[in-house]
Amino acid sequence: MSFRAYDLLKLVEEHGETLTLRKKAYGDYDPATSTVGSTTTTDHSMTAYFYNYELGVSDINNVERGMRKCLISALGLSVSPDTEDLIVGNGDPVHIINVLTMYSAGQAICYICDVRE
Repeated sequence: MSFRAYDLLKLVEEHGETLTLRKKAYGDYDPATSTVGSTTTTDHSMTAYFYNYELGVSDINNVERGMRKCLISALGLSVSPDTEDLIVGNGDPVHIINVLTMYSAGQAICYICDVRE
C-alpha cells in the first residue's frame, strides 16, 4: 500500500504525539591522540506516530525486540533525524536505525524511521 506525503503528514497531525528527538553532537577530533572530544546531546520537540509494532523476534539470525516504525513530521522541526538519534517520550527510548525522507514539491514533509529499543 502506498501513501502520498500529504496523507502521511495528516496521519501524524491527527494521531501523533509530542515526543523528543535527542541528537548527539561529537566534539572535535584530536589527531595527536586519535580521540574525539566529549559527546553532548540536544533535545528537539517533535510530533510523531509509531506503527507496525513487532514485539517479538524479527528473524532467526538477529534477535531484536521492539522493532517498529516512527513517522515524524518535518514541519516545524529544525533538524532532521539521523541513525544515531534517540526518540524519547513513549515508554522506553528507541534508537533510529534507518531514515527515509518524504518530499512534496522539493520540501521535506515527513520522515519514516525504522526504530528499535
